[in-house]
Amino acid sequence: MIKIKLTNPQNMKCFGGLLITNHYGLLSDYSIELTNSDDYDYEFVDMDKFIKKGLLIEESAKYGIENMSKKTGDYFLFHGGGATDLLGAYDVFTECDASFLFKKALMTRLDYKEKTVLNKWWFGKGSTCDAGYDIPQDVYDRIKLTGYTVCHNWPHMQNLQPIGEKDIDVCAVYMAVHPPGDYNYGVETGQYYTRHRQGGWNELEKISDKYNIVAQKLSPEVTQNVMQRSKIGISPYGQCEVCYRDLEIIQWGGLLIKPDMSKVLTEPDFYKPMETYVPVKPDWSDLNETIEKILANFKDYEYIIDNSRKKLVEMFSYHNVGKYWYDFFANLSGVENE
Repeated sequence: MIKIKLTNPQNMKCFGGLLITNHYGLLSDYSIELTNSDDYDYEFVDMDKFIKKGLLIEESAKYGIENMSKKTGDYFLFHGGGATDLLGAYDVFTECDASFLFKKALMTRLDYKEKTVLNKWWFGKGSTCDAGYDIPQDVYDRIKLTGYTVCHNWPHMQNLQPIGEKDIDVCAVYMAVHPPGDYNYGVETGQYYTRHRQGGWNELEKISDKYNIVAQKLSPEVTQNVMQRSKIGISPYGQCEVCYRDLEIIQWGGLLIKPDMSKVLTEPDFYKPMETYVPVKPDWSDLNETIEKILANFKDYEYIIDNSRKKLVEMFSYHNVGKYWYDFFANLSGVENE
């Protein structure tokens, strides 16, 4: 039995997938135990112990490095954000004794070289904190996926809803304008979030006279009703590329259109173009053309809806989280399989 100690067992952002898997009693099926005692094999360190986004990046890194210098034993760093960015975490990881850095989403080593706003590639360039990393292969090999995404924080998303009558052509029901005052490392993030999300609505406005489109922020109850009635659901990037709205659209029987996810590595590896979703360009320049093509021959795309619903249930099973971590530990040198 592998014993894991979490630095903060209430931190759903970092450990949500593990905590819910454990809540269902599944981790023990894979020879893993979460413990609060000091008798443990590995400590999983939540991001609050090594990152302070309210500081400048240099100050945050100093805070994290100092904190981690006090650590003993085998420990792993967990960056709980759902995005692919490594900002703040990589700066500490390379200067401490952590064996691994875990993320919910990653990019290839080559993709990290380009400097972008807060190391978020879809935010573009031109901030006071543009960051990129030329990561050595041996270091990149120690940066791993968590085996779960932000979507694992909501178990009810595995419950498929019956597909009803679809009298709405397209829904884009999400928050588009980010409230001001959200600073990461001295950079106000709302402008980048808003530019992308509002951009989707702006494109839809151009074809609003041709189709029944709902593009606005709604209450949770109305949002669900609209998704249930929509043929197509659009889910943009937000502060991260993966969004729970992705699965909600599928759950309610809609065809998911989403900005291209080919840069984004996740476990489960769910985002397959024309298999689980229809990709469009992140700048939305082909959104309307894609919508018109789909609505002209909607039955030709219903197989994606069917397949995505099947894959949602299969791939987001919490058994898979347990199996992922069993395999991880089984492949570590010095760990005996039970």
